[in-house]
This record gives sequence, C-alpha cells and structure tokens, in this order.
Amino acid sequence: MKALLMLFLSVINGSRDYSEMSFELKTEPLKVLSICTSDSSGGAARAAYRIHRVVQSFGIRSRMFVKKKGTEDPDVIALDEFLPKNPFYRAFDWIRNKVRNKWQHYQWGKYPDKTGYYMSDLRSTDICGALRKWDYDILHLHWVNERFLPLSQLPKDKPIVWTLHDSWPFCGVCHYFFDCEGYQKECGFCPMLGSHFSSDLSHTIWQKKESFYRDLDLHIVTPSRWLGKCAKASGLFSRFPVTVIPNCLDTNVFCPLPSEIISPRWRNFQEKRFEKPFLLYGAMNAVTDKIKGFSNLLSALQLLEKQGKADAFELIVFGTDKPLEGIPTSMPIHYVGYVSDVQELVSLYNLASVMVVPSMTENLSCTIMESLSCGTPVVAFDIGGNSDMIDHQLNGYLARERDDADLAAGILWCLDHNKNGQLSQNARQKVQGNFTSEVVGKQYADLYRRVLS
Repeated sequence: MKALLMLFLSVINGSRDYSEMSFELKTEPLKVLSICTSDSSGGAARAAYRIHRVVQSFGIRSRMFVKKKGTEDPDVIALDEFLPKNPFYRAFDWIRNKVRNKWQHYQWGKYPDKTGYYMSDLRSTDICGALRKWDYDILHLHWVNERFLPLSQLPKDKPIVWTLHDSWPFCGVCHYFFDCEGYQKECGFCPMLGSHFSSDLSHTIWQKKESFYRDLDLHIVTPSRWLGKCAKASGLFSRFPVTVIPNCLDTNVFCPLPSEIISPRWRNFQEKRFEKPFLLYGAMNAVTDKIKGFSNLLSALQLLEKQGKADAFELIVFGTDKPLEGIPTSMPIHYVGYVSDVQELVSLYNLASVMVVPSMTENLSCTIMESLSCGTPVVAFDIGGNSDMIDHQLNGYLARERDDADLAAGILWCLDHNKNGQLSQNARQKVQGNFTSEVVGKQYADLYRRVLS
C-alpha cells in the first residue's frame, strides 16, 4: 500500500522523493460477538468465556452475548438488557412460551420409550433482534441450548464460527449420539427417542437445521480431533470447513500449589491427606447425570474393595451434596457440593492424588485439562477427546471404554507410579505445551483473520 501511494504522488508531483515520508494506515480492530447460554455455568460456558477473554490480548474486540450472566465482565451482555420492560410484552411473551411449550410437550410425549439422556429441540427465546443491533465482523457461536438462540435468526451476511461443545448442532435432538450413526445421514429411527420411524422428531428437526444452515457462511471448530471427524462425517456439516482448536485455560491460575496455601475450606481433608490419598470426582449433576459415569466409578470401587483396597484411599465428590441411596461400598465418600469459586476448585485438584473422569462420552473435558494443569494425573476411559490430553501411563491412565475393571486398575496404577511425582510433572507439561491461553488464543485470532480474508 505504501509503495502504491508513493508511486501515485510521484506521478502527480514529478520526481519529488516521498520515500522518507511516514504513512500511518489506521485499521479498526476485528470485532467478534460470541454467543453462549452462560458465561460461567458448566464446562462449555467456562471454555467459551476463556476464549472470549484470551482473543482480546491478540487485538480482537470481543464481546459476549448470554442468556445467564454470572461474571462481572462489562464485555458480557445479558439477554435481559434487550427485552422490553413493559408489562404488556412480558404478558404476551409468557403466553407465547406457554403455548409453544404445550405444543413441544405434546411432540415429545409421542415417545414414551425415550431415554433419560439430555436432548434438545429448537425451542428458543425471543432475543428481540439483538443480533441486528451490534456491529461485529464475525459471529462466534458456542453452546446455545436451554431455549436460548433461535437458529432461524442466524445472519446470512456475516461469517459464523461455531465451536462445538457436543454433537447437537449436527444431530437431530441428541447431544450425545454414542453408537448411533444416523447423524451421518438425516437422523430418524432415533434410539434416544426409542423411535421406530424414519420421520420422527429427530428427522424433522434435522431437516429444519439443514434449511437454517443452507445459506450460511459457516466455519466449524471442534476442540477435539474426535469431534472434528464426527462433524466432517455428518450430513449437516460435511460441506463446511472444520478446524480443530483445543480449549484453553489460564495455567497461572490452574497450577500446582504448596500445601500451606490450599484453601481453609478443605482444611480437614488436608490434615488427612498424608494418611490416605484422595481420589477426586466431580461434574455438573455429578451423581444423577448418567453421562458422567458415577455408576461406573462406584463399580470400579467395589472391585477394589474385593481386592482388599477399601481402606487404601477416600473419594471426594464435588458437583452434588447428596449421595445416591444404597451405594454398595464401604469406602469413605465425601460430598462437598457445588464448587463455583475457581480458587476453591484449584485447591481441590491439588488435594487429590488422582482425578477420575469416568464419563461415557467427552469432547475435550475441562475437568481433565484443569486437573492436569494442577499436576494431578487423570484416569478416564479412552473415548472422545480424552486421548488429546491424557497420554496413557505418562500423565494418567486411559482405561478401555466402559471397562470398569480397567478403570479400577488405572486408579491403582496412578497411585503406585506417581510416588516420585513424574506423572504430575508430565501432566503439567502437557497443558503448558498445548492448552495455554497464548497457544489457543493465537489459533483463534488466525482463524478469525483467515475467515474474513
């Protein structure tokens, strides 16, 4: 550009030398609007918020639009700020939602044999034209369920980056497809619905999604290699570009801690930590969500009891304060409730000798990444994106899928092989080399610029 300006001036003004003149070309920062149901509640929300914050350090003007705001970040805008305050609108919106919900309950009621796994239809919230009221270059979608974002309002004149935190965007109704391959075509005969029909609710919603996506400038991001392959094989996303960019975290926050600065909240556990090692398990709805695999963990603990290991360690469970009734194990289990404070969570990771993540399906688990960053080795099933983070018998243990006996063996292996701290050191190095804010932020900044170019 500078050379062209110099040439233009030389043509107009003869041979005058402009080579020493300074030309300052002012450019506006690239503007990104991220959308997620929340900025703090759940793994997807935490991952989305971290990405929103880290790209700002790469010259990106990032703002975030959420249904439920939990942070004090002024760049996060809650849906309530766009909803009309007059009572007539509120009354109309209440009636409208009641009618929609009645209709949707009728639709779901056609499937009495549906599973208890989490599923979503296309119910959404009136966002009052919010996407037309912002000035942005790129729209960045994350997890937008719980009746939040209407897919019908996605802009066709803006590039859209969609970071997938589960499989719902390319499936009909399910967030976890397990062994079903219906998403590779047009859904239907949905095992999650217990359906025996091709034109069931999953197929109907699949068709609506296809019509919504048809004219979009859509760029898919998956945090794990596994989900990237699934997205590329899907009937909905096979024609869109797919990029694998992992989630990130602040390794200065999630880090190994000296025992003397671990939170006083866990003081009673800290006093016991030299008597018995602690296993740590935790998730949203930790004991009730079947996806999280708490029953598999209990099965593994029963196997360890039979091997005479019942008094070898104790289990700490966060994410619930209520135990399941009739747990068939005499091993001590401590339920500490929901842990929303980051420093309290970091202290918990540091208390544990081993983190156990027995989930039935995972994209790129925040829990695994956070634990490894704190130097705590992780035992998990070899499914989804777990192998992107856990290097088998180097910083943790990858048990065979749904093999509770191997999960139990992994717990013992990590306890036995981390006495010199080598697993902990490898765990920390894995995160520092691949999942830091600097590494991931640069990848997103490069993707944004590539999308615009």
